[in-house]
Amino acid sequence: MTPVRSRQAPRVIGDLDTPVPLVDVNRLEANLAGMAAIAAGSVSARLRPHTKTHKTREVAQRQLAHGAAGLTVAKIGEAEAMIDAGFDDLYIAYPLVGDAKYERLLPLLDRSRIRFDVDSIPAADSASAFFARHGRVVDVCLEMDSAGRSGLVDIDEAIAVAARIGELPGLRLVGVMNYGNAYGTSDPAEQAAIGRREGEFAVEVADLLRRAGHDISVVTVGSTPTARHAARVDGVTELRPGVYALLDLKQVSLGPWSLDQCALTVLATVVSHARPDRYILDAGLKAMAGENYEWGTYGRILDQPEIVVTRATEEHGIVLLPDGVADPGWRIGERVRVIPDHACGTVNMHEELVAVDGERVVDRWRVIGRGRVR
Repeated sequence: MTPVRSRQAPRVIGDLDTPVPLVDVNRLEANLAGMAAIAAGSVSARLRPHTKTHKTREVAQRQLAHGAAGLTVAKIGEAEAMIDAGFDDLYIAYPLVGDAKYERLLPLLDRSRIRFDVDSIPAADSASAFFARHGRVVDVCLEMDSAGRSGLVDIDEAIAVAARIGELPGLRLVGVMNYGNAYGTSDPAEQAAIGRREGEFAVEVADLLRRAGHDISVVTVGSTPTARHAARVDGVTELRPGVYALLDLKQVSLGPWSLDQCALTVLATVVSHARPDRYILDAGLKAMAGENYEWGTYGRILDQPEIVVTRATEEHGIVLLPDGVADPGWRIGERVRVIPDHACGTVNMHEELVAVDGERVVDRWRVIGRGRVR
């Protein structure tokens, strides 16, 4: 009987099956160091990066090694994954509502320092009733909104919600959260203004709440495009960028980042060239996030950025060759690396990220936060 031979772990990129997400460890480290330097140069803020982009223990560890004060997540499931991975200081930057969420949060409080967002009196009442009934006091942040998402926009309403939280057992108001949306502009002056206002609005609300008698120690703001600007606002205590670790085409379109800083690519195989005007890759919407920012692209080829993944279906990445762009002459079976439009969604498609240094495979990182949407 012939013995079964174990398959050797891939040592170089060429040994990998596709499609597969790759993280360039040198670019990753440079990105982490760059944002850490922004936080270090802030007048008052520390970094609390959002793990929604990479969703891995290994990158989170590197962020803490670069001086992060703790981690940010969006959902209970992400918190569970990070706590199981050994992290013990988390901010759930999202309004938690309902006993189903509180039941899962309760045991996590024994394993980690946790706070979450509240932006309404009904949500405060619901959380208070649950945690007071269980003899617990949980830290919360009042969520403000500069981006058209969840959160309060009216200062008087914010003061009223804060007053209600202050009356309730089971909750302790410790901070103000804000998020500013600079994804609609690539103009540096507009982005700077959005980032400054994001920080200033949060500081303004925090100061008003302090004058009303609340002990506000946390003022948390920031996204990847706005963090560098919000960091300059005195009184901001935390920055929460996420995408900066890996970067993607959307961030490059906003600046100040460039394609050669993007740490995440998807390795794909050329599987068809049946028509002269197109190539087909084996990386479609199940391998790269299904976001098309109206640029006519789902990704750019790492070594030939003038060539784009023009369309995508579930299993097909379709490269249409536009006028004026030379045919790359790819062979069937050739490998290409695609910089995706959206890093966060792309990572969520995969069970693991393959860490690479040049052509060498150096590690494999399980995406522990994958699919944790509840």
